[in-house]
Parts: sequence; structure tokens; C-alpha cells
Amino acid sequence: MLGRALTLVLVLAAAPAAAVEPDRFPTPTDRWLYDVRVPAGPGRQRFSRVDAVPGQAQGWRVTVTCGLVDTRTGRETTVLTARGEAGRGRMIAIGGGWDSPRPGGSFLIDERTEAKRSQFTDKRCASGPGDLSSGD
Repeated sequence: MLGRALTLVLVLAAAPAAAVEPDRFPTPTDRWLYDVRVPAGPGRQRFSRVDAVPGQAQGWRVTVTCGLVDTRTGRETTVLTARGEAGRGRMIAIGGGWDSPRPGGSFLIDERTEAKRSQFTDKRCASGPGDLSSGD
């Protein structure tokens, strides 16, 4: 499964810049934040967060953070922090990945619906509908 996801990320990264719609948020010059939370048992949620800043070649440099949050106290426990890259391809989606820490992982955020559904390949990360914003 990781191999397929990494192939998808490579396809997204290799797509021509013309496939990017300049009026759709985020544009390659925008900073953005994606956040998803899913239930992880009584009083807990699993979360994934992607913090993106403009990078090279019509893409973004990303920091991916995954972990658990206690819903009673709001205390977060981080289980993964990784740095990588993301971009858009011909699909209406943002895809990205990281190589460090090993083994790397990847993610895909579907932009076709308001829910912004995501899929992360690392089992420590939450996947599902999330929020895409400017991070403000």
C-alpha cells in the first residue's frame, strides 16, 4: 500500500504546472494548514496535521504531525513529526510525502468536496474528513 501511495505522490508531483488552477485555495504561494481528527476510543481522538509553506516548483514544504488528543483535557501527545513536500497534479487533490523519519509515508487530501477527505499511509495518523485553512 505504501508503494502505491508513493507512486501516486510521484504522479502528482510530475504533473505539469498548467494543471493547477490559480484561483483555487491554496495556490502555490499560499501557506495552509490541514487538520483531521477521528475517534480513537473513549475520551481520545487521533489527529493528523499538515502545516505547509510555499516551496519550489509549484509545491509546498510540509510538516506532518500525528498523534492523540485527550478530549477531556485537550492535551496532545505527538507520535510522529515528519518533514516533506506536497503538490497538486491533474487530480483535484493535494498529495505529499516524507522520507524521514523512516519508513517514509504519504498523504492525499481530496479537494472535490467540502469535507476535504484525506488518506494517510502511516497508521499513527488519522485519515478522514478534515479542515483546510490558511492557518489563521
